[in-house]
Amino acid sequence: MIPEASARQAIALAGQGQNVSEIARHLGHDRKTIRIYLNGHRAPGQPRPHADSFAPFAGYVRQRAGDDPHLRSTGLHREATALGYAGSYSAFTRELRGHGITAACGTCRKWKPIAPAQAREDCPGPLPFRTVPLGGETIASYLARAAAASHLPAGAAAGCLPPWFAARAAACDDLAATGQPQPADIRHLAALTGTSETALRHALPALAGGRPPVRATFACQRCAARHGQRSPVPVYIPAHQRACRRHRTWLGRIIQIDITTAPDITAASKKASRLAREYGITRLVLAETTARQGTTGCPDARRRAAALALASAGLDPGHPDTAEAAAYPETVKAAAALLRTPGTLPSGPE
Repeated sequence: MIPEASARQAIALAGQGQNVSEIARHLGHDRKTIRIYLNGHRAPGQPRPHADSFAPFAGYVRQRAGDDPHLRSTGLHREATALGYAGSYSAFTRELRGHGITAACGTCRKWKPIAPAQAREDCPGPLPFRTVPLGGETIASYLARAAAASHLPAGAAAGCLPPWFAARAAACDDLAATGQPQPADIRHLAALTGTSETALRHALPALAGGRPPVRATFACQRCAARHGQRSPVPVYIPAHQRACRRHRTWLGRIIQIDITTAPDITAASKKASRLAREYGITRLVLAETTARQGTTGCPDARRRAAALALASAGLDPGHPDTAEAAAYPETVKAAAALLRTPGTLPSGPE
C-alpha cells in the first residue's frame, strides 16, 4: 500500500499519458504497486487485503484462555505458533484484543526471585497424619490439606519446608517458571508428608517443571471425597481431559455433571485420550474447537442434554457445561476425522 495522495497522483499521471515506469520513477514506488492502482485492483487509501491468519486458531485460543486463565499471552502465542500460526506476537495480541480474549489471570502477580536459603541437612519429622495428594493438585492446596489433617495452622507445613514451597503456596499460579525445586527440597516434602518422592512428582505438576497444556479446574468431587476432602480441590489436568472416567463425572468449567446415564460420553473421553497420545494434546484441542462449531446443536446432543438433566435434579439442560458434555461424543468423532484427514487443520513447523 502507498499513501492515498501518491495513488491518486499516479492515476492522474497515467491519465496524462505517462507509462508505468515513468510514474514509478517519479513517485519513487515499485512498478508492480503502481500497476495495481492503475488496473483498478485497489482503490487509493484501501489497505492491502490479507488472509486472516488468526481465524483458524480463534476457537483454540479462546478455549485455552478460558481453561487456563494463568496462561499469559506469550504462552498462548507459543502454543498457536507450534500449531501453525504465522503471525507475530504483536499481531497476535492485537487479535486477542479484537476478539475480546483475556489472556491472563487478573489476580496473578509478577514472580519475585526467591532468595537462596541456607542448606538444611536435617529433614523435618513427619506430620502426625499422612496426606495423599490428588492427581494434579496445586502446591497451596496440598500443603494446606496436609496441615489441616494434622490440626495445624494453614501455613505450618510450608514453614517447615525450603522457601521454594512457601513461594509457590503463596502464588496464584504455581506453574509459573521461577526455578525448579532441588532434589533435597522434594526429599524434605516427602519426609514431612510421609509420601514417597515418586508419588509427589507424579501427583503435583509444579514439581515436574515446565508448563504443559493444562486446564485449571477442580478435582472430581468423588475423587476428593475418597481422600476425605469435601471442599473443592484446585488441580491442573491435561487440557483435553473433560471427564473423570473413574466416577463418570463431567468436569465442566463451572459445574460437575454425573454422566453415568450417558456411557457414550465416557467412551468419547477414552477415545480422546488415545487421540491425544497419537496426535498431541494441543492438536487435539485445536481439532475439538474446530469441530465443536457444528456439533453443539445436533439432535443427538439435545437428546443427551435432556437425559442428563432428567437424571440429575436441578441440572439445566441449557447450561454451557451441559451443552458441551452432551455434544462431546460427536465433537470427538468429528475431531478424529479432522486429525486423520490431511490438510483439514493448520499444520505447525516440522
